Amino acid sequence: MKTEKIDLEPVTSSDTQVELLYQQLSSRTSNISHFELPNYENHREFVAKHPYRAWFIIKLEDLVLGNVYIQHDNSIGLNCNDQITETQIQSILYLISCELKPLDPVPSIRSDKFFLNVASSNINLQTKLKNIGLKESQRSFVLETRK
Repeated sequence: MKTEKIDLEPVTSSDTQVELLYQQLSSRTSNISHFELPNYENHREFVAKHPYRAWFIIKLEDLVLGNVYIQHDNSIGLNCNDQITETQIQSILYLISCELKPLDPVPSIRSDKFFLNVASSNINLQTKLKNIGLKESQRSFVLETRK
């Protein structure tokens, strides 16, 4: 596998990182967890709380490709620009698997493997993940709550 010089910079909640993450969030065309962009102050508070097991800004030399987080259910959220290559994605996932191991499985709660959640509208990323050998395991549907 050809690898590129991908660097995963841990999110430390610095002002620079908060701004960078907000720019990335603002430019996303596919979302899973929100439908409206939070205001900057709410975003800053969210980053400061660092709700993930691990969170990294993805860099290729001086170029920022996006960010990636790992949750406590072993899911990986990969937020990157549409120009990211399959080779770059492979490098990111390789680095994560070298840096972290999945948490132990809990029946009916957590798998023993890492998995990626991808917005249903993000066909570009879905295709790239399939092309590098990842298998689709499920589809999720949102049930709107009644008021």
